Amino acid sequence: MCERSADCSKDDACQLVIRNNDTGIETVEYYCKAHLVGRICEVEAEDGLAVVDATKLWS
Repeated sequence: MCERSADCSKDDACQLVIRNNDTGIETVEYYCKAHLVGRICEVEAEDGLAVVDATKLWS
């Protein structure tokens, strides 16, 4: 996702694990550090989703 955005910092790649509270299925998404914060806010605003983990992969 991030590489397609002109605002992407392309630094500090991060992995975000999200759980669907209805199904229990977890998915993994990858973002730069700048976009990770925005995505976490989106997930927390949705009732059916929860952030499981956010990890910095490399810098």
